[in-house]
Amino acid sequence: MSKWHSVTLHHIITVYNDMFDHMDDMMQALHKQKTQWKEDLFFAVKCERQKMSKYYTEVIPTTATLFISADILDAFRKS
Repeated sequence: MSKWHSVTLHHIITVYNDMFDHMDDMMQALHKQKTQWKEDLFFAVKCERQKMSKYYTEVIPTTATLFISADILDAFRKS
């Protein structure tokens, strides 16, 4: 078995969801902070989330069926 691990097609939806969840959690934790570096971090995460959301909405309409099919057919998810 290979030592290298990379994101494969059937993990794309999970990776996107995890990234969105992480950014949402960070923004919620930093929302009312008044320290300058925390305000800067909040702004950076907010900008990145908007950018990633824009990219995600442009990619998903053309490839959603492929991603969902790969996720459903993933042998490791079967019980």
